[in-house]
Amino acid sequence: MRPIIFAAILLMLSSATRADENDDIVNGCNFSNAEFGTVAIQICIKDNQAARAAVLQYPEEVKDIVARCVRGREMGWSIVKLCIDNDIEAEAALAHYGREHDSLMEKCRSEFGRRGAARTKACVDQAIEADRSPRN
Repeated sequence: MRPIIFAAILLMLSSATRADENDDIVNGCNFSNAEFGTVAIQICIKDNQAARAAVLQYPEEVKDIVARCVRGREMGWSIVKLCIDNDIEAEAALAHYGREHDSLMEKCRSEFGRRGAARTKACVDQAIEADRSPRN
């Protein structure tokens, strides 16, 4: 009996959370698109709901990326999804960088790591490019 009650409570809580998130989406879209009219608001709502649904489908192995990016959801779920996709892509790219860039990657991770892999990769790429540029 306890497992059934526990499952029911979890279902109600997740429904309440989704309702709050839907309210946040609607309110955010109304606020950011009011000057553009109802059609723009509806498009914004649909896009954000679709992005949120996609975010919920990411696999467990990227949960840390998802958790970090979701903290910025006040910018909209499309931005959250973009953040996740960019970090996943950057993680894959960084994994293929040669050993000669290990010290750069470590330096960039210590400086920008909490901002995500995309920011770390940008730091490494800028440093590599600076090393390639002729010095004046």
